[in-house]
Amino acid sequence: MKKLFLITVLFLGVFSLAQAQRGTGQRPSQSGGERQRMDPAERVERQTQRLKETLSLTDEQTVKVKAIFTKYSEKQREAFEKARASGEEFDPEKMRSQMQATMASQDNEIKALLTAEQKVKYEAHIKERQERMQNFRGERPGNN
Repeated sequence: MKKLFLITVLFLGVFSLAQAQRGTGQRPSQSGGERQRMDPAERVERQTQRLKETLSLTDEQTVKVKAIFTKYSEKQREAFEKARASGEEFDPEKMRSQMQATMASQDNEIKALLTAEQKVKYEAHIKERQERMQNFRGERPGNN
């Protein structure tokens, strides 16, 4: 279960960064409009607000969760910049394992802030996200 969550989060991170590297030829969103790029600060804010609403976080927890998202967002950005600057051929397995480790650390830090009731909600939130990602990957051509 935890591995699936990490893979899902890794995929989201890689997908988000890949989208950020695209030019103006972005795909339209499901609603039919143009998808706007979200800078890292906006993404952190959106993730924080989503968890705040889902888990009923206190103001203190919200501030700490936002700091965690910011910290790990920066780590991901640095990892991708380092990989790009190295000039080496892209190794998806290596990047996946690095992202999984990073996401596991982030997950553990967030869980450490939560009450028992919030942890149950957080696990359900994670499971729902994993299912959405599995459905998304299943709909793309070439994915079985």
